[in-house]
Amino acid sequence: MDNPYAPPASNSTPVQEHGDTYTPAWFDARGRIGRLRYLVYATVPSTLAVLLVLFLIGWFDLRDRPIVMPILIIATGLAVATVLALMTLRRLRDMEQPGWWALILLLAPINVLLVGFLLVRPGDAGPNRYGPPPSENTTLVAAGTWMVMLMALTGLVWLFDIG
Repeated sequence: MDNPYAPPASNSTPVQEHGDTYTPAWFDARGRIGRLRYLVYATVPSTLAVLLVLFLIGWFDLRDRPIVMPILIIATGLAVATVLALMTLRRLRDMEQPGWWALILLLAPINVLLVGFLLVRPGDAGPNRYGPPPSENTTLVAAGTWMVMLMALTGLVWLFDIG
């Protein structure tokens, strides 16, 4: 006879096995991303958007248009902030940390520490409540990482006028 006070039993099998992985998409809000993907997925689209806006401002000489240029800059800033927040949320999920930590990005001096933490600390090796771990980095992610490092080095050289 069944005990009415026993916890319910389930016949379902786990959906994810320990060896399962998935390949994260660029602008997908679901799932987890690793450290290099976080760096590339957050930096490359944002940099391309800023370079496109700078090109449009120069090409169409938008400095003389008091309405168009600020709207373009604000729209680009919101797009860059959205991409950064989305990638930060996915990176936090990889470490099974609360998503509200992404709000730290709004605090100027502390947000650098959060980004550094996300780039240094490895994610969970196995599946967590946000899904299986991401697959190994592709050649495109590795190339994007080198591109980001080259952009950072170029920026430092330009900033400090080294050479």
